[in-house]
Amino acid sequence: MEKQKIEEFFYRNNEQVNNPIIKSFLSDSNNLYLVQKAILYPTDHNKKLVDESFQSHYINVRKIKYVSNLIYFFSLDFDKKRRRLQNRALLILDKGLSEEAGTTAKELIEDASVGTKLDHIVDGGLLDNIEDEQLLKSLQKLTIKQLQILEMIYVKELSIKEIAHTLQTTPQNISNLHRKALNKLKTTLNKKGE
Repeated sequence: MEKQKIEEFFYRNNEQVNNPIIKSFLSDSNNLYLVQKAILYPTDHNKKLVDESFQSHYINVRKIKYVSNLIYFFSLDFDKKRRRLQNRALLILDKGLSEEAGTTAKELIEDASVGTKLDHIVDGGLLDNIEDEQLLKSLQKLTIKQLQILEMIYVKELSIKEIAHTLQTTPQNISNLHRKALNKLKTTLNKKGE
């Protein structure tokens, strides 16, 4: 008889019982017991217990929802700020790697298309014509691109514009690489001379 009375109550109030908040409230066995007790013995005290328990549950659900929304929106803001910061602090390849060395990160990146051309230029050209051992060691410390530019300028006697066209870059970049190579040679030779 009691079970039938409870089933009838839930059947009559099926729409309200299927509400997600009420479903989560009734999923707790203590709350379900209080509701069943209020259905079977509808006293003011039992109804008040259900009401207090539901209010407590509802407050907890709202807190959880609030914190969940905070986490979600703070994570979106964090991602936006992180992306904005990454876009501001892009890698600058033309900047020197250290104060002393004039080498840039861009010079250390090997170009696959130039690599095959450089092997015969560097091996059979500039380095083979150097007899001074200190100068040879200093030249070997340069990057491949710097060696290639020095050879094109001093062995093949090409202009800066011709070298820029051959290497598919700007004349300004060739001038910078040439200057840095000469500065690097100068500092290396000065250190060995001391």
